[in-house]
Amino acid sequence: MSSHSQHPQYLFRLTSLLLLVLIVPVSASTLPSFFDFSEDNKRATKQATDERDPALEAQMNAILDGDFIPSNNQALDELLRSVDVNTPIESFVRAQGYHILSRALHDNLTAALAIADEVEQIAEASGNLNAITEIKVVIAEAYVANDQYDQANALIDTILELLPAVTNIRVRYHANHLIARTLQNVNKTSDALEYLLAAQALVPLTEEQGQQRRRQFLNLHLAKIQANLGRWSASAETAEAAIKEAQRTQIKPHLAELYLIRAYSKQHLDGPSDTQVQAFLETAKIAREMDNPRVEMLAYNNAGAAKLLMNELDEATQYLKRGVEIANQIGNVNERSVTEFNLGYIKVLQGQHDAGIAEMLAAADVFNSFALKREQAILLTHIARAYEIAGRYQQQAETLKQQAQLRAEVAETQREQQINELQVRYNAAEKSYEIKLLEQQAELQRQQLASQQRNQDFVLLASAFMLVLLVLFAISYRKTRKLNLLLNKANDELQEQSLRDPLTGLYNRRAIYDRLLRDDHRIYTGNHAVFILDIDFFKAINDKHGHPVGDEVLIEFGRRIKHTLRSTDMAIRWGGEEFLLILEHVQTEQMLQVAQKLLTDIGDKSFHTNAGRLHITLSGGCTVINSTEKQAPPDWEATVRLVDELLYEAKHEGRNRIRYQLTEGVRETISLRR
Repeated sequence: MSSHSQHPQYLFRLTSLLLLVLIVPVSASTLPSFFDFSEDNKRATKQATDERDPALEAQMNAILDGDFIPSNNQALDELLRSVDVNTPIESFVRAQGYHILSRALHDNLTAALAIADEVEQIAEASGNLNAITEIKVVIAEAYVANDQYDQANALIDTILELLPAVTNIRVRYHANHLIARTLQNVNKTSDALEYLLAAQALVPLTEEQGQQRRRQFLNLHLAKIQANLGRWSASAETAEAAIKEAQRTQIKPHLAELYLIRAYSKQHLDGPSDTQVQAFLETAKIAREMDNPRVEMLAYNNAGAAKLLMNELDEATQYLKRGVEIANQIGNVNERSVTEFNLGYIKVLQGQHDAGIAEMLAAADVFNSFALKREQAILLTHIARAYEIAGRYQQQAETLKQQAQLRAEVAETQREQQINELQVRYNAAEKSYEIKLLEQQAELQRQQLASQQRNQDFVLLASAFMLVLLVLFAISYRKTRKLNLLLNKANDELQEQSLRDPLTGLYNRRAIYDRLLRDDHRIYTGNHAVFILDIDFFKAINDKHGHPVGDEVLIEFGRRIKHTLRSTDMAIRWGGEEFLLILEHVQTEQMLQVAQKLLTDIGDKSFHTNAGRLHITLSGGCTVINSTEKQAPPDWEATVRLVDELLYEAKHEGRNRIRYQLTEGVRETISLRR
């Protein structure tokens, strides 16, 4: 722990709250609260099944400048006055969804849910799955907007059941993004990233005018997830790239939040300083100009916490109290608790032990009601420190024990390897999108140049100008082509990384499909040997020496396997301590020789680790697939099941051996020769 760890570091809440704080409540007098459920209208709704109103959809696209609802109150009022139950069902539900979320975002959840209930009945009567799914997503968003994540989670399973049949791309995007934010709130980070990636893949398919805005929101959420995982460098880089893109495109709905995340992550990287305090104060200024009081409040809390870390308690108190004032103005009780916690800690540092600890505990009760477990664990660090300063050592010990339990629970829910692979895939998709934008810009430039050439008034001037344009175009084209080549190369490298296990450098499961199942001539001709290997007693290594030593064993195990195989063979990290090997064009004798060499290379030489020399052995199963071009493709799933059975037989026989089957029903064993 750094020298700064004795002070609170809750500089910024990173929950997955809805970020649309700019919307003014819609006037109830201009919007209907009840709908006519007459039989005629029900029949009209039935006839609207699978329909959208193109003109109304275009109008909604034009006014939608936020993530979920338009910020222009008057435009939303006018839109809703033109909508009734005779409107095609999908457009009807979309428009009423804006009405519902506008109510929910301004603390009128009861009214929002009353409208939603009626809209849901109309959608279900229509039988239109796009409309049914959208209203359920809207209801879940209404709960999320009011921090009621349990109710939102209760709808996720239903949305997931409906999602495969949804054909409306905008609804699919919104649903995936909602699921990602909801899962992140319950510490399912890898699952959240999976759905965030699904939402990202849909962005290029949505209407073009909203793509940059959606990308900005996705990258904002990705930066939050990275910060929640403690990946400060990645979070700062994601926020920085999104800020530059927002400034370039002049699409700035989340600019203040991005500045806040960047400053927050940089402080964790570089430590508190006057420079960081100024970054937070600048963020507060930007948030105030953009009418975003929530971010302004958090920025002042960050500035105060930074001064607290620097032990400049008077200035810390000044900034923190300003944050509390703004929180009171907007009624933000939950996140105000972070600032109140810091103010209580200042009292402890000033010698007011009992009063300060009481304030810290009261604030912690509010904070823990909505915070992630990882955040709760960090909070306990400072409570334990406060008990130590007050000389209450028994309570300090109990707090540290509670913190250790929370951290263990967090560690169990984070699948680092999967998160790394998803991050690589997310970055690769971003690169692809950037290449597409460059190509579009190059095409636009070519069209503009051609238009200028056609509009010249005089032949001589047109000829001269055309020559200049051609020269400029050639230079521009060469630069653009060179840039595209570099970007394509980077994208190819990222694609290759996505097929690799980040720990061992071997291929991962995705490589089976990208490198084998799509390349028929390598699969279906000749003899192929298939192995599954497993490190013996690997769990005991982790339990006794810790996961870092286990990682050292996995890395060296993978290196020795790769050294044993040919360049044309494939070594895949199948999962945990299991490895799948595919040897192309081998005879039975060669397979048995490789099996013996694997046992020897692993078992005869100790593994050098930070825990000292470890004796490692393996167990495995293998077989040979015989196939020709005239035969049907081999059943790879059946082959893998067979080899897996052989592996477990080797384990049962005593480990440190490889079982193999060459003919039906005949199984034999190769053991390590001593």
